[in-house]
Amino acid sequence: MWKKANVIPVHKKGSRQSKQNYRPISLLPVFGKIFEKILFDVVYCHLCDHGLITQHQSGFRPGDSAINQLLFISHKIYSAFEEIPSKETRAVFLDLSKAFDRVWHEGLLYKLKCSGVSGDLWILIRNFLTDRQQRLLLNGKCSKWATVSAGVPQGSVLGPLFFLVYINDIVDNVRCDIKLFADDTSIFSVVRNDRSTEEINRDLELLRLWSWQWKMHFNADKTEEVIFSTKRDKPLHDPLTLGTDDIDRKMEHKHIGIVLDSKLSFQSHIREAILKARRGIGIIRYISKYVSRNVLDQVYKLYVRPHLDYGDIIYHRYDPKRILNVTKRLEQTQYHVALAVTGAWRGTNRQKLYDELGWEELYHRRWYRRLCHFCNLRKTASPGYLFAEIPPEREQPYNLRHSCVYDQNVINLNVFNAKSSRLQERLSAHYQEANQEVKRSARRQNRAFVKEMALKAEEAARKKIRGNYTKKDKDCVWEVPQ
Repeated sequence: MWKKANVIPVHKKGSRQSKQNYRPISLLPVFGKIFEKILFDVVYCHLCDHGLITQHQSGFRPGDSAINQLLFISHKIYSAFEEIPSKETRAVFLDLSKAFDRVWHEGLLYKLKCSGVSGDLWILIRNFLTDRQQRLLLNGKCSKWATVSAGVPQGSVLGPLFFLVYINDIVDNVRCDIKLFADDTSIFSVVRNDRSTEEINRDLELLRLWSWQWKMHFNADKTEEVIFSTKRDKPLHDPLTLGTDDIDRKMEHKHIGIVLDSKLSFQSHIREAILKARRGIGIIRYISKYVSRNVLDQVYKLYVRPHLDYGDIIYHRYDPKRILNVTKRLEQTQYHVALAVTGAWRGTNRQKLYDELGWEELYHRRWYRRLCHFCNLRKTASPGYLFAEIPPEREQPYNLRHSCVYDQNVINLNVFNAKSSRLQERLSAHYQEANQEVKRSARRQNRAFVKEMALKAEEAARKKIRGNYTKKDKDCVWEVPQ
C-alpha cells in the first residue's frame, strides 16, 4: 500500500495544452512519508558527516538556497567585469529533461553503496524502490495502475535526496565553474584567452558522456548560452556544441527565478516582477469592495510583495535620493497598492499612506534584507562557497570594545556593493554618504557660528562708538574693530 501513488499534473509554465509543461506530483500515504522521514534523517546525516554531497549543489540542502547560488554567480561575473581590462563571462544553462523520472534504480543503488550505505539499510532502500505503482488522477477520474521501472517519486521525502546522490558525481573532472540547483545545471567560464570555446566544449562533452552513461538526457533545444560583457565592441566567439547540436546564444536567460541579462543589469527581471505585481493590484482593487483592510494588507504581503522581494538583495542599487528609474518604478508599484488598500485618492502623500498601513519603503526593505542576509551568512558560515568570498576582519590598532571590524569596503561580494567598483568608488557608498553628511553638517554649523559671532562683533562695535561698551560685550566677541 505504501508503494502506491496517485499522480496529479501540476502546471509549470508555458502553454497548458502541452503535456511537457506539467510536473507529475505523487500523492503518497501519510504513514509512508513518516517512514521516509526516518530513513531520510539517517542517510542525510551520514552523507553530510562524511562530506559526500558536493558543495556545488544548492538544491534541497538546509543552509543553502537559490539566492545564495545567484549571489555567487553574480559576484563572479561582476568580478570579471572589474578586472583590468574587463573580462567577459560565458555561461551555459543546461536543461536535464525529466530528470527525476529518469533516475536509474540500479545506478542509484550502486552509488548509494559507494557512498557507504550498506547492510540492512541498503536492502530496505532497494525494497523501497522496487515494485512501485502509480496511476494518474485528473478531474476525479483515475487511470489503471502502472508499474514504475525508473525515477524517484516527486512529492516524497526521500525522492530529492536520492536524486542528489544520483547526480552528485556530475561535477567530476569539470574544469569550468559549475553550479547545480537540483536538476538545473549551469557552467561558467571567464574568457581570458582564445581557448574559451575549446575549454567549455570539453566540459560539455564530459557532461554529455555522463548523461549517456547514467541514462539521463540533456535537451540541446532548451540549453542556452549567455555572454556577460560590458564591452561596447564585443569580440566574436565560436559557437558551443552539445553533442552534434549547436547551443543557442541568447541575450538573457531565466535561471532559478531570476532573469540574467548580458550586462547583469536585472532590468528584464525587475520589469517582469513589476508586471506580476500589477496583476495582483488589479485583484486587490476588485476584492476591496468585499473585504476589510486587514485582509487586503495580508493579500498584498502574501501574493504581491513576494514578486518584488525575490532576488531584491541582488539587484538592489544604492540610491539615497531615489533618482534611479528602477527605484522609482518599484516604489511606485507599492504606492499603487497602498492606494488600492486604503481607497485613497491618487496624489495622496506616500509617506502618510505607509505610516497608516505600517509599511516601509521598498528601498529600506531591500537594504535591511541585505544586512540580514549578510549577518546570517557571517554567523552560520553556510554555505561555504559563499562564506569564503567574505574578506577577513580588519584588526584595530587599539584595544577597543569591538576590536574586529570589516574594512571600508565592508563586504567583498560585489553584489552587496551598490555597483561594481568600476562604476563607483571603492569605499562603501553608505560610508561615503555618511561622511559627506557629517561634513555638510559641520560646515552648516560653522557658518552659523561665524555669522552669529560677526553679528555680536558688529553690535559691540556700535556700543563702543556710542560709549556704552561693557566687559560683557568684550567677552562675547573675538576682536572689536578699532
